[in-house]
Amino acid sequence: MFRTLYRTWFEFAGWLFCLSWWLFWLQRQICWWQPLVLWVSFMVLFFLTKQLGYDPGALPFVAILVLTGWVFLTRLNPTWATQQFWGALVACAAYVGGLWGCRRRFAHPLVWAGAALALLLATALFGQSAGGARAWITLFGLRFQPVELARIFLVFYLAQYFTEGRAWWELVLILGAFFLLLAWQRDLGPALLVFFVFWWMSLYWKFTWPKLFVYIACTVLGFISAYLWFPHLRSRAMAWLWPWDYLDSKGYQVLQGLFALRSGGLVGQGLGAGFAHVIPNVHTDYLFAVIGEEFGLLGTFSLLVVYLALAFWAVRLLHVVEEKRVQMIGLGLTLLLHVQVFLVVGGILRLVPFTGMTLPLVSFGSTSLVSQFAMLGMVAGLGGKRGGD
Repeated sequence: MFRTLYRTWFEFAGWLFCLSWWLFWLQRQICWWQPLVLWVSFMVLFFLTKQLGYDPGALPFVAILVLTGWVFLTRLNPTWATQQFWGALVACAAYVGGLWGCRRRFAHPLVWAGAALALLLATALFGQSAGGARAWITLFGLRFQPVELARIFLVFYLAQYFTEGRAWWELVLILGAFFLLLAWQRDLGPALLVFFVFWWMSLYWKFTWPKLFVYIACTVLGFISAYLWFPHLRSRAMAWLWPWDYLDSKGYQVLQGLFALRSGGLVGQGLGAGFAHVIPNVHTDYLFAVIGEEFGLLGTFSLLVVYLALAFWAVRLLHVVEEKRVQMIGLGLTLLLHVQVFLVVGGILRLVPFTGMTLPLVSFGSTSLVSQFAMLGMVAGLGGKRGGD
């Protein structure tokens, strides 16, 4: 088995080396050593996780996603790729922290809820605005999004709420405060993500048809309320429904993303041959559209298959866990990652309203990258130690 693992990692390194040289000819400023350092880091994480007795099966998929993002960020702007590179190194440390942290005793559920609400309150009071939302805080010269950590804390609370049978009014108060604080920040993408995660966790714990209908009604009511109360969301919703009528404003990004996917066809235009520069916020919101334009339907489909493989790894790992609380935490963390994929890709394809969140593990954004690595480390740790193989 180890012979197969080594061969897989070295084949991956060969592919990476060839791609790096291709990028060198496209962008003479490329730091060729960055993907090699990332490859070594992922390989060290893989064998460290295995040596500690945990399942490292997520890491090859994570490596593919992160390095795919690095390739396209380098193709767009080498400065973005360099920032993402340093973020990925910090994220590797966060993975180890998540792996180690989930071996500790869990705090009281109200501690998790209080920490999540405190982070959002601090952001609402002292945060900085960008893209219409007050979602950023600068501390010691570092700019980050506290909501990335707050939603992990909330998942820990929700898992313990369901498994401990806590009072319903407590849940209503905490979720209500959580969503109100996000509404105050005008950062409703994470609010929609957390609501869907809560929805699926609740239905997994105990499915009933009335509960499903209530959640659907709450979703519709939430969309209507956001449309009526938030002007910037109203304009975004109108551009989503009728992009041609808003070609000179919000509809421009929607249409350019669709044009990019359409022009990619089955196999794409080729790396560097697309027109990514015409898409606003391409490195954060719309990197999936660039991948579709330059790698085609085969490239985007392959990317989604990697996400599915990552989800399958998590489900297989958590399925054998006997403690329900641990299983629910792992489920919530997995949903945080994969529901975000659905919202981002669905928004670009106009299946759901666009939320402005990043494509996990691929798009530019160090805060999200670090939090997602930490979540994957937690899932590996929650899955428990494996027997020898």
